Amino acid sequence: MKYTVILTTKPTGGIHVSVPALPDCRVEANSRDEALHLAREAITQIVRCSEVTQVDVPPPSLPASRDDIPWQWFGAFQTDASWDALFDDIDQRRQATRKSR
Repeated sequence: MKYTVILTTKPTGGIHVSVPALPDCRVEANSRDEALHLAREAITQIVRCSEVTQVDVPPPSLPASRDDIPWQWFGAFQTDASWDALFDDIDQRRQATRKSR
């Protein structure tokens, strides 16, 4: 398996190696060859004692009260008798605009 490693030369000398896929995997060495060797060993140690798996997590439960729901107003006008009349008027105006074109 291949891992991307980042080799960074330290201002005080030596090389720092980090492995983005394994955030806890870091080594330091005096030369590039030694750094790569130590990185391979560190990756091997981590992978040897690690397991990759997946877990199911239930979706979050709904808020306890309607006050916590950002769309709490949704459906608030479903029993308003003027609601249908409003949308009928909007539709009639839209149709009239389309016919006049």
